[in-house]
Amino acid sequence: MAKQFAMVVGWVLIVVGVLNFFVEPIMVMPVHALFHIVAGALGVWAAKEHSEGYTMWVGIVGLVLAILGFAGMANILGVIDLTVTFNYVHLILGVVGLVVYFMGRSKNGMMNSGV
Repeated sequence: MAKQFAMVVGWVLIVVGVLNFFVEPIMVMPVHALFHIVAGALGVWAAKEHSEGYTMWVGIVGLVLAILGFAGMANILGVIDLTVTFNYVHLILGVVGLVVYFMGRSKNGMMNSGV
C-alpha cells in the first residue's frame, strides 16, 4: 500500500506543482509550487524502494503544515502560503500518510514474526 501511496501522491504533487504556475484559482507562491514538484518527484522515486519512509515523512510534514496553518501561521518564511483549504488538504494528507505508514509497519511486523 505504501508503494501505491508514494506513486499516487508523488504524481499528484507534481501535477499540482506544475498547475500552480498556470491555473489562477490554485496559484501559490512559485517556491511553494517548486516544493510540490520536488516532493512529488521524491514520491515517484521512493515508490520503488523507499515508500515507507516517504509515507512517514509525507504524514509528518502534512500534519506540521496543517498545525502551523490552523495556528495562524498562514505565511511561513514568505515562501509557503497556507490557506484554510490548504490546511485541510495537508491535514488529510498527513493523516492518510501516517495511517498508510503504520499499516505497512504492522503488516511487516506480522510477517516477520511468523504470523
